Amino acid sequence: MAIVTRMRVLALLGFAGSFVCGPALAGEGRCWIDHGAVVVAAAFGDIAGDFILDASAPRSQLHVTQAQGDGVDAPAARRPLTVAGERLAAFDMDIVDLDGRTQVFDTTINGVIGADLLRRYVVDIEFAPCRIRLSHRAPKRRTGVAWLAMRDVDGVPTIRAVISDGQQSRAGDFAIDTGRAASQITGATLSRSPKPGADPPTRLRALVVGGRLFEQIPADVSNTRNAIGVGVWSQGRLRFDLRDGWMEFEVRTSP
Repeated sequence: MAIVTRMRVLALLGFAGSFVCGPALAGEGRCWIDHGAVVVAAAFGDIAGDFILDASAPRSQLHVTQAQGDGVDAPAARRPLTVAGERLAAFDMDIVDLDGRTQVFDTTINGVIGADLLRRYVVDIEFAPCRIRLSHRAPKRRTGVAWLAMRDVDGVPTIRAVISDGQQSRAGDFAIDTGRAASQITGATLSRSPKPGADPPTRLRALVVGGRLFEQIPADVSNTRNAIGVGVWSQGRLRFDLRDGWMEFEVRTSP
């Protein structure tokens, strides 16, 4: 089974490379949504398989189980990395226990690809169908698309947004989270308690980002940072440049 999985991943990586065209585009490949997270096929040295693509993670991470299986017993590892048809000769990943985050996924998750990789490129993520593109320079700016300035907070790209539970509102910096479905809210004191047994247990009455209003947004109370999750981003497509600090968010219109 492991051999079949590795062959499947390598085939996907090679297929993604066939999309490279023109000097601006570095690579392109398929992605998919698993338990609300954007997942891509990647290879970190000899470890090939599924990785969460999470722009809100400051550093990329390798699951300790996969590292030990590859004979690595250290806090970090450096290996070649291939993702979306793009290959880096040497890339560093922290080695951490990801069981608490990944055990519910449908496939084995080898690690997390974070902002330290994504800030090397202009990144496009489309959700219907799911595809990721990595470009060396920004394509022509799209007209009629919300443009947002980004601010780096401790290695995490953030944008300004406004949230409301229907009675109270507040504005703040929110991370661009592509690794979870639900948005994350810190220090939340809801003016209206969620109904017992509600699924999800918490919903934001409204979220405004880039001048767009989103209602009844799935959310979790977080102890780490405010973040906007895939439940919002999947309603359109993203293009962001972490180096120059900007993002475009194009919301799909109803037919």
